[in-house]
Amino acid sequence: MKVKTLKELRENRNITQEEEAKRLEITKEYLSMLERGKRNPSDKLKTKIATFFGVSVSYIFLAINQTKCFKNDKN
Repeated sequence: MKVKTLKELRENRNITQEEEAKRLEITKEYLSMLERGKRNPSDKLKTKIATFFGVSVSYIFLAINQTKCFKNDKN
């Protein structure tokens, strides 16, 4: 099974960053940084995001860590 990123999960539900951010009670800008792997959310927010998408915390944030590793390898 392919692990999906936070952005892919959001896009599969056809919701905007603004809609998701509002539901998670964070800013759209912060959500954008999370999707790009620029910020690491608190454990509480990780749990909230995972619950929102109905997946485990590791399912989402493992994908983000893999993305970061691939980006770092290219430098």
